[in-house]
Amino acid sequence: MHLRHVWKRLTGAVVRRGTGATIGALALIAGFVFAGTAAGTSDAAAQPAGRAAAGQWACAGAAIPNGWVLTAYDKNGCSGWGSWYQQPAADGLYTCGGSPIVSGYVVTDYVRLGCNGVGSWRHNLPKDGIWTCGGSPIVSGYVVTNYLSYGCNGVGAWQHSIARAGLYTCPGSPIPSGFRSTSYIAYGCNNQGAWLLVRA
Repeated sequence: MHLRHVWKRLTGAVVRRGTGATIGALALIAGFVFAGTAAGTSDAAAQPAGRAAAGQWACAGAAIPNGWVLTAYDKNGCSGWGSWYQQPAADGLYTCGGSPIVSGYVVTDYVRLGCNGVGSWRHNLPKDGIWTCGGSPIVSGYVVTNYLSYGCNGVGAWQHSIARAGLYTCPGSPIPSGFRSTSYIAYGCNNQGAWLLVRA
């Protein structure tokens, strides 16, 4: 996601819903934009749905294995420094705010009080028509086709669809190779505006 796209989503969220509802989106976007040991996007491949694999507790600031995410937080762990439960990413798994987003996954739900108050985000493998939270990665080959301001528990939600001619795409949506944007409708994407996607 381009920083310009992230900024447009943030400023639009503040105008539409106020600063309070935007805090959840900020947590996810910060984790997505600022890569590091405890935040960012992992380059490991997404794994299919199945039983979540066992993990391990680690102190705050410890390196997160490639392809793993943070799924629980204990503020009293590690002698009061705080500890995080790390485990391999899996379809449908809720992860803590600031957890890496493994490549190939999208974020589909937000629970403000999850992870002992840190906030938690649900990670899913993409499929045509899936709704994702504001700040979620957009998987290659997908475009953004609709918007709901109240989705993802007030963070805002964007519908992701597999790119094909005839779809209308929202502002900031990627335009995959082989396509181009043409005519514009102001009321598209829930009044955000939308452009018709056609073959290049």
